[in-house]
Amino acid sequence: MGTVGSNPTPSATSLESGGPHVTPGSERGNRRTRGTWAAVLLAVAVAVAGVAAPALAATKPTKVDLAIQKQTVLRKSDLPAGWTSSPNQPPADLPELAACAGLQAANDALDPIATNSPDFSKSDLTRASNAVVVLANAKQAKGWLAPYREPDAATCLQEVVKKAFTRDGIQGARVYVAPIDDTPRGADDAVGFEVEITATSTPTAQQPAQTIVVVYDVMVARVGRALTNFTFMNPTDPLPEQGELVDAVIGRLQDADV
Repeated sequence: MGTVGSNPTPSATSLESGGPHVTPGSERGNRRTRGTWAAVLLAVAVAVAGVAAPALAATKPTKVDLAIQKQTVLRKSDLPAGWTSSPNQPPADLPELAACAGLQAANDALDPIATNSPDFSKSDLTRASNAVVVLANAKQAKGWLAPYREPDAATCLQEVVKKAFTRDGIQGARVYVAPIDDTPRGADDAVGFEVEITATSTPTAQQPAQTIVVVYDVMVARVGRALTNFTFMNPTDPLPEQGELVDAVIGRLQDADV
């Protein structure tokens, strides 16, 4: 995907520490490594879902707006066969950095009034989630989008991923964060990031190092006075279904005339 703004080339930021790509070893070792990847990628998914931009003071939704949130959020029937759902995990605290301070404060204020979808998954490496909040007016909703275009947003997101991959069993990760400039059909505005992670496990006596590539897409779209946040994860390439999933939620928000 492209960048936000006038720069036609993706503006990617990199974090790197070494690690060769080697072939898999024993099945027992593979199971152990898969468990490590599953744990760390779930941690990233939960943390990334909590990356939100600071806004004007949030107003508690009315009963009508709360009903709209529940009716429009991503649902299992939007996904093709083979996907499962599990209860939504609350967002993890962001790193204690200046770049994340405003985002954490916004999470604390907005999470209680947003409606979150279940966490949907097709495998450990293929996941999707969504949240919807209907605010008092479009001006308040617009206030959420501008900070995503500030350097602090990319810095915070980068640190979230780096923190998740700093653990036993992983010897290094390379992370690229690039802005997304695509506004989905039917949305008034949108901003987000594509995050590509190449991570290598620590070799053991039973298992050589293994490398995986995972792509996260994080986007917030505005439809009138509503905001909807999407998080997608998939190996190697962006999730193929994400366009249809975004269209489903935005279409329902349009029908709700927010």
